[in-house]
Order: sequence, then structure tokens, then C-alpha cells
Amino acid sequence: MSVMFSKVKLIADNGNTAVLLCSGCPRDNYDLEDWMIYQKFMSDNLYCKSVNAEVETYLYGDGEVFAANEYEVAAFTGRGEKFLHHPDVHLQSMSSFTIYPLFASL
Repeated sequence: MSVMFSKVKLIADNGNTAVLLCSGCPRDNYDLEDWMIYQKFMSDNLYCKSVNAEVETYLYGDGEVFAANEYEVAAFTGRGEKFLHHPDVHLQSMSSFTIYPLFASL
């Protein structure tokens, strides 16, 4: 069994940044809405015109792929950045997308 998760770096146009791990491979802001770090970051940067999300997607283990659940993501987060260099963790893809906060146009 392989567990898919992603490291997401959020970069606001004002220079603020945050990093989080999340389940699966996020492709837009809707895939991040349930993660508390994302929610806090967006509420702290309401008036930014844009936020760039840089995504690194990983697989942990081998075999059939399943999206990590919230408990697995919490466990991976607790292991720190060095977990991404574990021999059983493999970088699968890198991507990015831009988020345009609702209040940016006000």
C-alpha cells in the first residue's frame, strides 16, 4: 500500500509564507480548504491579490495508492521535514497554482 500526500508552500504577494502537509495532490484552493494551516494563512492574508501554492506530491510505501487520511498527515507532520527524505518516501510530482482571495478585489 502507498499513501499519497503533498507538501504545499503558500506564498502571498506580500511575502508571507506557510508550509503544510495535506492529503493527496491538491490542484486548487478547494483541495486545501479543510486544512487549518491553510485557513489561518488565508485569514491572515485576506487582502492579498494572490497566493501562489507550490505543491510537491509524495508517495510513502509501495503498491496500490491511497490518499493519506488526516491522521496519517498529522503523523507525517509530527516527524518533521526529515520525513520527506525517508527511504520509503518518493517525490512523484511538482506543480503550482495561484489562489485569488475574495477580498483582494475590495
